[in-house]
Amino acid sequence: MEDGQFLGRIQEKIERMAGRAIELQVDRAEATQIRVELEREVPLVVLGSDIFQYAGFARMCIEYVVASLKQRRAIDTLEFHLLLARN
Repeated sequence: MEDGQFLGRIQEKIERMAGRAIELQVDRAEATQIRVELEREVPLVVLGSDIFQYAGFARMCIEYVVASLKQRRAIDTLEFHLLLARN
């Protein structure tokens, strides 16, 4: 699957799970980045380019972004670990 198609699927999954539209970008300079900017009308989600290489990283990013969008705030590390442990 090409990168553009993969990104489209990630965006669709996030939007479906969170129940809202997002703008999705990839940061090729910082490969492990996960950032959600909630102050915008349409939240900006920036994911590192490692999503193309590591399926587990991509899944983790999706879970983090969805949790942040649903709670309308950045999820801290401990809270995210607890969320992952429950799933």
